[in-house]
Amino acid sequence: MSSLIVAAILVGITVIICFLLVWIHNKEKRKKMDKLFERFRASAVENKISFSSQELLTDSILGLDGVGRKILILNKNQNGELEDVVISLDEIKNCSVRKIYGSIRVGELKKRKLNEYLDRIVLHFEFINNRPSIEICFYKHVDHSIYHLAELEQKARHWELIINKMLKSKSEKIA
Repeated sequence: MSSLIVAAILVGITVIICFLLVWIHNKEKRKKMDKLFERFRASAVENKISFSSQELLTDSILGLDGVGRKILILNKNQNGELEDVVISLDEIKNCSVRKIYGSIRVGELKKRKLNEYLDRIVLHFEFINNRPSIEICFYKHVDHSIYHLAELEQKARHWELIINKMLKSKSEKIA
């Protein structure tokens, strides 16, 4: 009987420790998200942007000001620092969704599907002037499950559609 009590106590302690670790992880995650949103709001105020659409991604936030025809991107760079980019829709030549695949060896597509080699899905901006292109990552195979692929691709295509409609409406007004 005493071994059952000891086992129950050990199981109880293990469950409590697991719940504690999950709670600490969620609290840290919430702090990071709050910091990201606070920086996003501050950057929006600084650039006089009010959003008609926003998208929260793994390492970035994308916001569209339809009236002001601007896009604000808050992105984590490779050093983990936050950097913001403001894009005027008037500077954009093309917006497209791109799928970037990893290397595929000869004959491997017979064994595995093409989606299994997908590395990233990005929203790619090309500019009219000589400004370098910008990519916003919606899906990264190391950060996301393959089960989220369709949903994240759909979000990227939705943003592509919205931005291209705004680009097209501006070009129609000029013509």
